[in-house]
Amino acid sequence: MRRDDFLREDVEFFQEVAERCQVGYLGLITKAGIARSVALNFVAANEAIYFHGALAGEKFEILSKNPRVGFTMAWELSYIPSNWIGPEYACPATQLFKSVEIEGRGLVVDDLQEKALALQALMEKHQPGNTFRKITGDEKIYLKALAETGVFRVDVESWAGKVRLYQEKPLRFQEAIVGKLKERGTEVDKDTIFEMGRTIV
Repeated sequence: MRRDDFLREDVEFFQEVAERCQVGYLGLITKAGIARSVALNFVAANEAIYFHGALAGEKFEILSKNPRVGFTMAWELSYIPSNWIGPEYACPATQLFKSVEIEGRGLVVDDLQEKALALQALMEKHQPGNTFRKITGDEKIYLKALAETGVFRVDVESWAGKVRLYQEKPLRFQEAIVGKLKERGTEVDKDTIFEMGRTIV
């Protein structure tokens, strides 16, 4: 990464971004040698990334061979319009965010218990507070679904986190941006103000 002041490498940061991001982006190389990015729901569990899909098709075929993959999680915070900084100059426009870039190896999960644990974790993340019978490898109502649903795992070999919250800017600049965010007042702006307060000390 070009800017060390944007870099984060602590596990807590990884977990936070993984919990806040609903969609991640899986990077694959097809058999034709073409780079492909696949958007999907995911969960981070047991130091790996899990997602589900069909037991057929290009993604399944690629991951069946345990290839090298990339995975991106990006938590989008506030968009800052250029006119907050200069009335006519477009270049200051930017997106504030927290993100994680992963390098690892992808594989198809065959173990029934691991599949059940992954799908249960996905449900807990994406449907919190809803009532449903827990997914286990012994629960009869799920046996057919577990057999027919593909579960995939990305084993994380390395990762790097990035924060873009104006932490490199002078305090006066940061305070001006916070003032603009308060004035606009969206829910994302409120989250951004909170995250700026945590990040900028």
